[in-house]
Amino acid sequence: MEDDLEILERALSNLEATESQEKSYEGLYKNWGKSGSQEERRAELLETQKANRNNKIDRFRGILELVNAVEDNNNLFNTQEKGPYSPKVYVAGFHKTCLKYSNVLMLSEWMIEKPSDFEKNWFVVPCPKGVRLLVIANNGITKFYTKYGQFKFERYTGLPGGNPYNFYRKHCCVLDCFYYQPSNTLYIVDLLAWNNQPMTDGETEFRRYWMQTQLEDFPDTKTINNKNKVIIDILPMMPCTTHYLSFMLSSYPYFKDNFPPLDGLLFYHKKAHYVAGQTPLVGWLYPYMIPEVLGEEITMHPGYLEEMPADYVNQGDFIEKFEAKHNKKNKRGSSNAMETNSTNDVAEKNENAVIGNNEDMETNTQDREQKNGEVKEKGTKSKKSVTAKEGVSMETEEAKSNAAKPISSE
Repeated sequence: MEDDLEILERALSNLEATESQEKSYEGLYKNWGKSGSQEERRAELLETQKANRNNKIDRFRGILELVNAVEDNNNLFNTQEKGPYSPKVYVAGFHKTCLKYSNVLMLSEWMIEKPSDFEKNWFVVPCPKGVRLLVIANNGITKFYTKYGQFKFERYTGLPGGNPYNFYRKHCCVLDCFYYQPSNTLYIVDLLAWNNQPMTDGETEFRRYWMQTQLEDFPDTKTINNKNKVIIDILPMMPCTTHYLSFMLSSYPYFKDNFPPLDGLLFYHKKAHYVAGQTPLVGWLYPYMIPEVLGEEITMHPGYLEEMPADYVNQGDFIEKFEAKHNKKNKRGSSNAMETNSTNDVAEKNENAVIGNNEDMETNTQDREQKNGEVKEKGTKSKKSVTAKEGVSMETEEAKSNAAKPISSE
């Protein structure tokens, strides 16, 4: 047991080690169709994992060390009270951004060929349309970051370290999730750390088992309450056998009432460790690509095939057009990853527009009544202030008005 804990706490939870590994295979990741097949690169990465597992030297920082370093840095700018008004919606120049988190999530490649061990060593996860987020519950608050490392919002959650009211408030939890704003639901797809325990060195099977069993001990995550302001659920994961894939895709829509809509399918190798950036050990397909890549023997509801774009020729042609279009819109990363698809980028932009409205869900009835009382009081004071300042010149008032305009989030 002690050896297992040592493994979980060692170097493979290190992001800097991952960056070093990524540099070694940078050409392979970016040139998935030119420099070696996905099968060859998968085998090479699995061998690298085995070599790193036997490395006893912890030379780099792990995910928890990164979180602590970021939080300590943020605290340098929050040592003084800024008055009674502290907005939770951050505009340009005032938003919380941490570029340290810009290369933390594990991103997929297009699955362009069926792996030889597909039915034996792979899992499939149905993914909803939504915003891909890095979720960090630490020291009594939960913060949400985009895959680019930009701060989105913060809320109380029932996760370990996610709110100041439970026994685990001083702990830390790091999750890989999709957030669907219309239902205020956070869908967990993977696990980086749980309850002060790093998990990136664990294989996919272990991370999944740990996530499912541990979350059962935190029932607050299932409802909206004072300790939890967003519903938290785990996306299903099942083996990639013809039977299971046919069972999953035989019903349409996949999620009840198409809420949320299904975006696509993520495929995880059972033995894959959680690494930052793209990896061929995680693949991505749209449902209508299944017959072309994985075979006609998988039974599918016609509804998925009807979602195929009108100009669709084949997967290779689609990827080429997709990359060309995406590179014009977004040069922040490789368009070879599933998580950079235009659907989720649009969802992320829409999410930015409604975050302020969502904060209303974070207050109970008493909080709202208290705020209404404060607004009335402020309104009364404002009227008195205006009366007292009737003699102020128009130029002065115009200057103050311009100064009060909000900074554009663009």
